[in-house]
Amino acid sequence: METSFTSISNRDIAGVIKLWNRVLPLDAVTLDTLETRVLLDENFDPNTFLVARDGERIVGFVVGTYARRVPLGDHDPKGDRCWITAFGIEPSSRNREVGTRMLSYLFDKFRPLGKKECYVATYAPGYFVPGIDVKEYSAAISFLKKTGFEETYRPLSMDAPLAHFKITPEIEDKERRLRDSGVEIVPYTRDHLLSFMKFLEANMPADWVRVSRANLRDLTRGIFQPDQIFIALSTEPASEESKVIGYCQFEGAHFGPFGVADKYQGKGVGTVLLGRTLERMRAKGLHNAYVLWTDDVAAKVYSKFGFQETRRFAVMRKGIS
Repeated sequence: METSFTSISNRDIAGVIKLWNRVLPLDAVTLDTLETRVLLDENFDPNTFLVARDGERIVGFVVGTYARRVPLGDHDPKGDRCWITAFGIEPSSRNREVGTRMLSYLFDKFRPLGKKECYVATYAPGYFVPGIDVKEYSAAISFLKKTGFEETYRPLSMDAPLAHFKITPEIEDKERRLRDSGVEIVPYTRDHLLSFMKFLEANMPADWVRVSRANLRDLTRGIFQPDQIFIALSTEPASEESKVIGYCQFEGAHFGPFGVADKYQGKGVGTVLLGRTLERMRAKGLHNAYVLWTDDVAAKVYSKFGFQETRRFAVMRKGIS
């Protein structure tokens, strides 16, 4: 039977979720997850979420996306990138080049839009994981390489238990020395809003700014709390108003992002921010914390707080112009 490729429709959603959860067991989704991350994304385009079918049977899918309505700033500086955030093929169909033809069909959709390179799977507003799990889905990496993708780097995710976490004397000493030098670590309050946004926009990636804006909007609705963000305030040089020079946040057990302005790095600001945030997470009854996407440099810092690598991913890229 000839395989056909069509854009996602209402009648396909249940079948796609069923196939998704069968072929991507570590990244299984619910209808809520699919709607939140994909179907309700401002940039969602049903024409680049493709379904492969043999008759009425769904045998494959690929979630393609691009900056359709909302620009992505430094994540897509020239506006010529596109992404695949998830794809899957029914095992019985993999020897019929269904996946190869499905990707070719998708790229034919992207090229007229001016897209020149495609990444798996770093679409910041709605990625599920930052790449392909190198242990669980090694066959997918091999498949993508055969279709012209190259591996660009390998981020990792990390997890840490919090049940016995406590602030160490070393962190307390760093915090004391920072305070003596004019830097204080405090929970965010709404009085800090303008200074906080100024810091984010001047120092952090565009997607981190987007995440913070969303959380602060949720704060006004009562579904995000001020103490889910810790900020570092500096009074040096002396001014009428302290300025934000670093921050750290959490959403449930998800830790981060967190960052410190370049000028203040290497002074222990990040260490204290991280420690106080994990302490607050434990106080709120969370037993674990996880970082979904980091690199090996930051991993060394996280490891000092009990974080251990749980998954390693391959980020893939292909030129499609």
